[in-house]
Amino acid sequence: MKKKLAALAGAVALLASAPVASAATSGATPGDVEASGLSSCPSTYACFWVDSGYRGTMGKVSGDNDNYMNLRNSSGCTRYPGTWNDCISSIANRGTQCTVYFFTNANGGGRWHSLSRGDEVADFATGYNDPAFNDAISSNRWCR
Repeated sequence: MKKKLAALAGAVALLASAPVASAATSGATPGDVEASGLSSCPSTYACFWVDSGYRGTMGKVSGDNDNYMNLRNSSGCTRYPGTWNDCISSIANRGTQCTVYFFTNANGGGRWHSLSRGDEVADFATGYNDPAFNDAISSNRWCR
């Protein structure tokens, strides 16, 4: 019995110390979350969805990301399969401190769209009347 308890305690300790995969991290390697709806965007993140109206697979970032080709996306986007590059139709900023800027090119290049804390765009064609950003976002940066 002592051996079983010791083995169980060891397994629990191992699990507790193992790194937990997160659907989003700062930097260039966040993944996606099979979630839908604006309410699924947690505090401290900028969130984005493959479909307008905050529908479909949701991704989230908490830091600067210079190239969305590096952000894993399992939604089946067709232009760059497996990535978030040019695959975003709605966005929300649930950050705690500042504006997030979304860019049409990698490394913060091209056109940009700013999104203040607490703001969101359900559909670029109707929300901000900026359809050029639909399926065109390639990087993001937060204010300093």
